[in-house]
Amino acid sequence: MPALEFAGERNESDPGIPLAQQIADLAVYRDLFENAPCAYLVMDMAGEILRANGIFYRLTKRGPDSEPPFGFRTLLTSAGAIFYDSQLLPRLLLSGRLNEIALDLRVESTRVPVLANFSLTSEAGTPKEIRVALFDASERRIYERNLLLLQKEAQQVAEVILRSSDAIITLHADGRVRNWNEGATKMFGFSAAEATGKLLPDLISLDESRTAFRTALEVLGKGLEHSGETITRCKDGSHVEVSFKLTPHMEAPGTLVAYSAVLRNIADEKSAERALLQSEKLASVGRLASSIAHEINNPLASVTNLLYILGLQVPTPELKTLVAQAEEELARVSQITTHTLRFHRQSSSSTDLDMEKLISSVVGLYRARFRNFSITAVVDKCRAKHLHCHEGELRQIILNIVANAVDAMKHGGTLFLRCRESTNWVNGAIGVRITIADTGSGMDATTLARIFEPFFSTKGIGGTGLGLWVTEDLVQKNGGVMRVRSAKGEMHGTTFSLFFPHAAESAASRTDHRVA
Repeated sequence: MPALEFAGERNESDPGIPLAQQIADLAVYRDLFENAPCAYLVMDMAGEILRANGIFYRLTKRGPDSEPPFGFRTLLTSAGAIFYDSQLLPRLLLSGRLNEIALDLRVESTRVPVLANFSLTSEAGTPKEIRVALFDASERRIYERNLLLLQKEAQQVAEVILRSSDAIITLHADGRVRNWNEGATKMFGFSAAEATGKLLPDLISLDESRTAFRTALEVLGKGLEHSGETITRCKDGSHVEVSFKLTPHMEAPGTLVAYSAVLRNIADEKSAERALLQSEKLASVGRLASSIAHEINNPLASVTNLLYILGLQVPTPELKTLVAQAEEELARVSQITTHTLRFHRQSSSSTDLDMEKLISSVVGLYRARFRNFSITAVVDKCRAKHLHCHEGELRQIILNIVANAVDAMKHGGTLFLRCRESTNWVNGAIGVRITIADTGSGMDATTLARIFEPFFSTKGIGGTGLGLWVTEDLVQKNGGVMRVRSAKGEMHGTTFSLFFPHAAESAASRTDHRVA
C-alpha cells in the first residue's frame, strides 16, 4: 500500500506561496496526521484504504505493506459489515458526516470496540473519499458495563428500600420530606403523596419531641449521624415507639444539603424488654420469698411447739379452742410462706371445704379492721356447702380480694359476700360461685386493665402490686374463672365474681380472668 507523499503536492489555489513554505506546511500536516491522538484513515468509496496513520496500524496490528491489501469492511465483524453496507454508507452519502458510530474491529482473534467518525469528500459533486477517525473505546465499554452494573445494583437497592418494612425517608436540609417508602406508609398511615413536601415533625412528631428534633438537626449540620428512640404519631392519632437513625448528606465545604432517616417500629422489642424486666423482678422476688420462708419457718416451728405444749396445760375448753385456732392460723402462715408467689414446687392436696366456715373465718380475721373503718360486712347465707379445692389457696384468694376491698373503703362502706351453686355458661361446668363486692372508690378503665400486672399498684409505697397477680394465678391453678367489674362516680364500687368447678375440669375449661 503506498505511503502518503505530502512533498509532491502543491497549493494550486495560491501559487504565490513559496515552494519552501509549502513544503514546511506539508511537513506540519504530515506530523499532525501521523501523530494524531486517534487512528485516522482515508478510503475510497469501495472501502479500500488509501492512507492511514501509525496509530491505525498499531490498533489493527497490521502494517502499510500488509499482504494481501485489506479494506475497511474486512476489519469489521460480519454483523458490522452488514451494518456498514445497509445503514452506515447510505446515511453517510445522504448527510456527508456521521459521528460516534460504535463498531467492533476484528484484530487477530479478538474484537476491539471503537467509536468512528466519518466524513465524505466530494469532487465536482461526486463522492470521492471517506475520511475516518477511530477512537479506541475499550475503556469506555468497560466504563459503560460498570455503569450499567451500578445502575442495576442501584435499582435493586432502591427496590429493597421501597419494599422495606422499616420507614426509610429522605429529606431536604430543612426537614421537608423528599422520598417516602412503603414502610413509612405502613408505619404511619400517610401515603407518599401526602408526605412529600411536608415537614417531618409536623407529620409524625409529638409536641414534646419538637425540641429534640431541632437538636438532631444541629447535630446533622455538623456532619454527624444521630440516633435514638422516641414516640411518634400516626395518621389515625395512635402512637408508636420507634428507633431512628439520621444520616447527613454533605457537600463541600461542609454544607448539609439533605439527610436520610431510618425508623423502625420497636413496640414488640420494648414489650419484650418490659417482660424480661418483670421476669427478672419476679425472679428476685422468688429468691427473696425463698429466703423469707426459710427464716420464718424456723421461729414458726418453735411457736407451734410452744402452742402444742400450752394446749396440753390449758384448763378450760374455751382456752383449748383458742389455742387450736392459733395453731390453725400458724399452719396457714407456714403454708403461705412455702408457696406464696408460686415459687414453690410442692403442692398440698385438695380437700372438701366447708365454704360457710371458710368465709366466716375470713370475716372473723378482718372484724377489727371492719370496726375501725366503719365497714359493714353483709354475708348472705351460704348456699354451697362444699367445694373440692386447695383450702390454703382458696383462703388466700378471698383474703387478698377482701383486703383490697377494705383498702378501698377507708372512709366506710359495705362489703358483700355471697356463695352459691352456679354454672359456668361458657363451658357448662357446675360449681361454686363466690361474689365479693364493695362500695369503695372503684377503678377507672385504665386501672382496671392493669390490676393483674405484677408490681402495678395504686397504693403508693405501701403496695407491692403482687396481691391480685398472685390471686389470678391461684384462681387459674384451681381451674377457676375470675371476672371483675368496677365503676367510679355516683354508683361506685368493685365486684369480683369467682367460679370454681366441683370436679377437676379439663384444660379446655380453664380460661383466663375476664375484666368486664
